[in-house]
Amino acid sequence: MSRPTTTLSGAELLACDDVTVRWQGRAVFARTRWTWRRGEQWAVLGPNGAGKSVLALALCGKAPVVRGEIHYPFGAARDEGAPAPAPEKAIALLSPATQRDLATHEGSFYQSRWHSGLAEGQRTVAQFLSPASVADLNPFEVGARREYGARFRERQRLLRRWLGLDGLLRRRLISLSNGEQRKVLLAHTLLRSPRLLILDDPFGGLDAGSRARLRAAIHRLMRARLPVLLLTSRPDEIPPGTTHLLLVQHHRVVAQGSKAALLNHPLARQLALAGALRLRDAASGVPALAPRPRGPLATHAAPPLIELNHVTVRLGRQRVLDDVTWTMRRGEHWALLGPNGSGKTTLLSLIQGDNPQAYAADLRLFGARPHSTQTLWRTRQQIGWVSPELHLHYPPGWPCLDVVCSGFHNTVGLHQPATPRQRRAARSWLQEFGLGDQADTAFGELSLGDQRLVLLARAVVKPPKLLILDEPCQGLDAAHRHAVLARVDRLVQRTGASLIFVTHHAGEMPACITRVLRLKGGRVENAGGRPTPSLPVRRKRLPRPRSRVQRVARGDPSMVPVAQEA
Repeated sequence: MSRPTTTLSGAELLACDDVTVRWQGRAVFARTRWTWRRGEQWAVLGPNGAGKSVLALALCGKAPVVRGEIHYPFGAARDEGAPAPAPEKAIALLSPATQRDLATHEGSFYQSRWHSGLAEGQRTVAQFLSPASVADLNPFEVGARREYGARFRERQRLLRRWLGLDGLLRRRLISLSNGEQRKVLLAHTLLRSPRLLILDDPFGGLDAGSRARLRAAIHRLMRARLPVLLLTSRPDEIPPGTTHLLLVQHHRVVAQGSKAALLNHPLARQLALAGALRLRDAASGVPALAPRPRGPLATHAAPPLIELNHVTVRLGRQRVLDDVTWTMRRGEHWALLGPNGSGKTTLLSLIQGDNPQAYAADLRLFGARPHSTQTLWRTRQQIGWVSPELHLHYPPGWPCLDVVCSGFHNTVGLHQPATPRQRRAARSWLQEFGLGDQADTAFGELSLGDQRLVLLARAVVKPPKLLILDEPCQGLDAAHRHAVLARVDRLVQRTGASLIFVTHHAGEMPACITRVLRLKGGRVENAGGRPTPSLPVRRKRLPRPRSRVQRVARGDPSMVPVAQEA
């Protein structure tokens, strides 16, 4: 069983002793032996579906260990006679599932963020990062803990600076973008002062600047000797401070050891080499992506598909979109780019009809103004989409075949019987994405990457005239990313659909993309022209901090908010 123990030596931080885990009715990670020694920093590297998240749940005491034991360093209680902390209290896990729990708590359906009049989801970022929220305190409890004073506020200021959260404090959690929510969740997690921090796909959904901030924050935490376990399918995301790797595949540990040695392991090299998206994916038989067209962009006389004329959208006092004018014509394929919080998701919510402000905006979709619910419903029938918000809110219990069939009706879940023709089409698309044998499997039982592929099949099953893919490669390993991008190119060629593609990685675009709409601060920074990779940002060297206040602002390791060892 998994329980705190005092049998570890002083040099050991955590140990799996002949451990086998039960997951979805079967034994996984059979007979696993692994020791994490003090001073080491580990990462778990493996493809989608390898079992990384299952291993993290087992370490947190949230997946049953049916053989062997997991030994922890925090078995001894701080106060004599008090119970030892349980793993789930001492270990903090930040994962896509954590974000899904927050999203569903703040809003019961994925369009909730656009309906400001609803009573649910009213917490602001400042309230979420308050002592009462972090400690889960009951304000009416007699004798509730009140030790969150000046030191807590100092740690809070430090984390807000590290992660760039000061501008979000008055925003409601439900109104944040996918990447902004991740940063706020990390701050909330660190304010709990965990003994061990597990980060599952922490960079997903973050723009380049936010990824750089997070890397720096993780580096500071490691320097402060907080044990950090990072789970990823991308070797380039492994933090520089990581010293050791666990390589996992097919729900078992295939290798463990120093990072320097294991980055040359065949599995690690396969994941790294597959990141070159123009290489042929031999496993799936997907052809290499076609080269981008050369020469000047063609001018199109095609009729407009989307027209926005000086559109402004407000959430409270904030202008999320500010005087946006943009036209997309039939047959065009656009990349929609911009940092977290730049207004990309709000723009897409208008086009999809999820945002009620679409009725008031000077907006035309497929040549018509959305003046009624019926008009918007007809428009939505011509659109297929994938988005992080849809993924977060999709109920995990639906069979994958029903998830794909729900694309015919634009519903979250299938609430009316699918016709035989629709079910045949859904099975065909599951087969297209290599998931034909998962038709009856519950959506939530698939890996994160396979769930994203099911939602992509849902988006194209109609087939649509406009395909909106909002970060479709988020959470996917390199092989899956390559497969998705190659299939997107084939889809637009085969169906004639126009495409809007959102990504935070300049190297992860389909070859068909020839135009770019770039937003910044809710305004159009650039519209038209070819996508070009972003250049690295040169950082200024700051003067060496001298005072305590300066050391806190710069992130001195002695100021890092981590728990003291027992």
